[in-house]
This record gives sequence, C-alpha cells and structure tokens, in this order.
Amino acid sequence: PLPGELYEISVAEAKAEASARLAEAAESGGGIDESTVAFSDDPVVLENGKKIYDMQCASCHRNDGGGNIGPNLTDIYWLHGGSISDIYKTIKYGVPQKGMISWEPLLSPEQMRDVSSYILSMVGSNPANAKEPQGEPYEADADSSGGDTGESA
Repeated sequence: PLPGELYEISVAEAKAEASARLAEAAESGGGIDESTVAFSDDPVVLENGKKIYDMQCASCHRNDGGGNIGPNLTDIYWLHGGSISDIYKTIKYGVPQKGMISWEPLLSPEQMRDVSSYILSMVGSNPANAKEPQGEPYEADADSSGGDTGESA
C-alpha cells in the first residue's frame, strides 16, 4: 500500500480499537469518560499515571511537567481547562491544531484517568526553568484538585 493508504488503514484500525474499548467499558458498567472521571490520589493510580506520562507525555511537557513544545502542566494556567474532566478530555480527544494527538485509540479509559490524576498531582511542584504561563488561571474546588494547592492541571 501507498503511504496514504497505510495511514487510512491505521486510522480505521485505531477507530475499531477505540470502539471495542468503549463497548467493553460499557458492558462492564464501570466506564470512565470525561463526565464520570474523578481524581484519584491512590498511589497505584499515580504510579501508573507516571509511567504513562513518562513514556507518552514527557517529550512535549518535560519529565517534570514544566513544558517544552507543550505547555507547562505544573502551574494554574490552562489552555483547555484545568479540571480533571478537562484534562481527561484533552488527553482523550487531543488538540490536533496544536500537534497533540488523540490518545483514545492508544490508552484505555483507566489509563487516561491515571495520567490525568498524575498530571493534577504535579500542580504546584514549581520545576526549574518551567515554561511561562499560557491560557487562563484555573482555581479548582476542593473536590477536584490534586495536591494541596487547590489548583488543577
């Protein structure tokens, strides 16, 4: 197949995988999506989230979350919202116009929740040489933030 055909095949396979994953989650009754996701400070969830972040996100956001090609994830400023739901949605659907892919075909809902929770846990960590703030400040309510800053990623 030509490169364009390979791309179309890959997109179709990714959509089929995402549909299968969504159907499986619906059958299990424990489906996580942007309307049901909740922050978890469970050490296992955060460790799983860190592993995913280190493998998939750090190249654009740095290992410490301070921002590189992608924005700083450790301050209170957010381009696409700073709630757990907003972060989950950004990971799930991506931001194609900014070069961030949709992770829905590659990560399960639980994995997206884990990495979203891990990102929230980095807020307020103030890494050295962090990227300047981008977007709007987000002040989380007490039920939706990670860490003790009251702020979300």
